[in-house]
Amino acid sequence: MQANETWFHLIPGVSEATTKLQHAMGHGWLGADHASSPSMHHVVMGLFVMGFVVVLGMRYKGAIAQAGDGGVIPARKFGARALVEVICDAALGMMAGIMGEKAARQFLPLIGTLAFFILFANLFGLVPGFLSATDTLSTTAACAVIVFVATHWYGTKVNGLDHWKHLMGPVWWLAPLMLPIEIISHLARPLSLSLRLMGNMVGDHSVLVIFLGLVPLLVPVPIMVLGTIVCIVQALVFCLLSVVYIGLAIEHHDEHAEAH
Repeated sequence: MQANETWFHLIPGVSEATTKLQHAMGHGWLGADHASSPSMHHVVMGLFVMGFVVVLGMRYKGAIAQAGDGGVIPARKFGARALVEVICDAALGMMAGIMGEKAARQFLPLIGTLAFFILFANLFGLVPGFLSATDTLSTTAACAVIVFVATHWYGTKVNGLDHWKHLMGPVWWLAPLMLPIEIISHLARPLSLSLRLMGNMVGDHSVLVIFLGLVPLLVPVPIMVLGTIVCIVQALVFCLLSVVYIGLAIEHHDEHAEAH
């Protein structure tokens, strides 16, 4: 979706800042202005999504305080509280099935934050006049790097040097072979996370823009329904793989303990 297809040109200074930023970056890291260069429009959209999530959290906190029961009794109407609880319950259930209940509750703040940001960043891209903050590599790569750093941070915190020793294989004489393979494998994780999310969002929203341009009424509705499913699935896939990576990093401690 291009700048002239959104309401961003109505914000004073944003279009000029975007033009200067694109020239400074040489029109994108991969030669594609839309997908690879960090546009000021995407920055504004990312900040908007973060603000939306913060407001949603405040509404949830206020609803819990107003209920007076600590959130034990479910809400009667579907609102901010019910929406937050549905997403958190889904994330916690998915995480518990992979890394166990205890670890799932420990990492829920991290994975839950990623889930809320990615999900709503994807969904806002379906609204005419909005951009998706996740259809540019600068945003998806930032999310993937957070997962990459968290994986090795918590892996080292739980297992110490054993987290890095397992990269060399089960026996020392396999280290020259295993170490390059493991390094490439770990570096490929954030690359695949970021490119998969960006590619699916670019394709999804490009199809929607085409149909909106051809027939703006009724016809794009099925495309928007399918697009909503894609947005939810891509947020789920990103979080699922993130949980798998972190779970693998923190489970080696148990394996070494059993071996000894």
